[in-house]
Amino acid sequence: MPSTFLGLNTAYTGLQAFQASINTTAHNVSNTKTEGYSRQETNSSADRAIRTYSSYGCLGTGVVVNSIKQVRDEYYDIKYRNNQSRLGQYDTLETYMTQIEDYLDEYTLEGMTTEWNNFFSSLSELQKNPSDDTVRNNVINNAKSLADYFNNLSTNLKNVQIDVNEEIKNQCDQVNTLAQNISELNKQINMLEVHGGNANDLRDQRNVLVDKLSNIINIETSEQFLGNGVTYYTVTANGQDLVANYTYYNLLTEAKTEFRNASDADGMYELTWSNGTTFNEYSTTLRGSLKALLDVRDGCNNALELNEVVTDENGDIQYDEDGNIMRNLVIEHEPVDVPNTDYKGIPYYQSMLNEFVNIFTSAVNEVFEKGMTTDGTPGVPMFTIQYADAPMSASSITVNDVLIEDVTRLATQYGEEGSWTDGESKYNLVTDLLALQSARVFNGGTGSYYLESIVTSVAIDSNKSTTFAQNFANISNSIQNQRLSVMGVDGDEEGMDLMEYQQAYNLCSKILSVMTEVYDKLINQTGV
Repeated sequence: MPSTFLGLNTAYTGLQAFQASINTTAHNVSNTKTEGYSRQETNSSADRAIRTYSSYGCLGTGVVVNSIKQVRDEYYDIKYRNNQSRLGQYDTLETYMTQIEDYLDEYTLEGMTTEWNNFFSSLSELQKNPSDDTVRNNVINNAKSLADYFNNLSTNLKNVQIDVNEEIKNQCDQVNTLAQNISELNKQINMLEVHGGNANDLRDQRNVLVDKLSNIINIETSEQFLGNGVTYYTVTANGQDLVANYTYYNLLTEAKTEFRNASDADGMYELTWSNGTTFNEYSTTLRGSLKALLDVRDGCNNALELNEVVTDENGDIQYDEDGNIMRNLVIEHEPVDVPNTDYKGIPYYQSMLNEFVNIFTSAVNEVFEKGMTTDGTPGVPMFTIQYADAPMSASSITVNDVLIEDVTRLATQYGEEGSWTDGESKYNLVTDLLALQSARVFNGGTGSYYLESIVTSVAIDSNKSTTFAQNFANISNSIQNQRLSVMGVDGDEEGMDLMEYQQAYNLCSKILSVMTEVYDKLINQTGV
């Protein structure tokens, strides 16, 4: 048989339930602008009925609040994080490819093609007056300007590579910090939920960290329920364990002991996992800003640029006249049997510049070395290297000091030693040099075409990264709006809910008031 005061208790449970709902609504409204906050709602059900042993059988005893849970859709979380890894990748590519494009800007700057044309214009003047020291000095100065331009361009690209390398380290440090914080939140969530309830706000914090992590590297999450409120939460980065509940693994950066590409800067980092597992830097499934940084830093279009020691037929190392080991830059254009990326990053453009410099200097030097000066002295090469024991490259090219110190050493015609002539042959060497401007010796094309192809290539890749970055940004906004339609706090909806909870609370209070009058009549006024 129900208690005489059952109605009072029933109304009280209603007050408690709607008070919890009002408090939850207040919490939602307070966190309208909180990053990553998920709207919460109270889940309630009718309390257990009691038997009355009457014709109506059972009697309800009020309401009980079962839980306060997040309103969130995991499907949208997965979509959002998958897109974020793509967005992070192309955002980073856009940043650095635009920077490379600025260095190779041929339209607003006097760049490679301008220096190239200036050099041949000075040769045209030399053809008109090969014995004029002023004209010869102009040729040497233009050659020096061309060499300096390639030096500066190579240095700028190398500086970008160094910046990218440092950002790779920073990104790895950020991954490690996020992984550590996620593992700590896993522990806190389990410590709270093992005693019942839901650690909603802690789960929101964890989701924010996972969202940030997805921008750096592609991830997958999994939460396995072990019972008694305990879960096992894991995060994998590109298929490899990053967080295993309370355990996390660091991404370590160690400077490589060997150059991967001959033009690489010193101290390029190699990535490894703290548990000894190899991190596949050139995995085809890798995504995120970390993938973009590795592509820009190491991308050589699936080729490899090697710094090879020159040897003779017997395999003996060859030395130059100063006793330095002779080296050549060799570009393996065919796919090589080493981990690689097919992106056109800094090593690719360095190798293109180096290949141009090698072809150009070899052709020019070959002509000059066959010639002689106005006093019949044998000619000397126009271009040499700045650094001992280094191959000819965009970073090492310079003009021969002999020519800078004495312009009369510039050869202008062919002939035997001491056989200078003022006849028609006095500028035949210059004629051959001018022919190099239109010669198709640069991989089947002219020098101008080769240089323009470099500019075109970087412009296409830069435009592609910008386009994709914008596309994935639009998709990200669309998915985020879908997420917010579920998990976001809407002021109008919360206001309507608050009014409903207030009215229900007032009705429960009215029931208590009515029950008070009933009990007063029953206890104090009955029999008076």
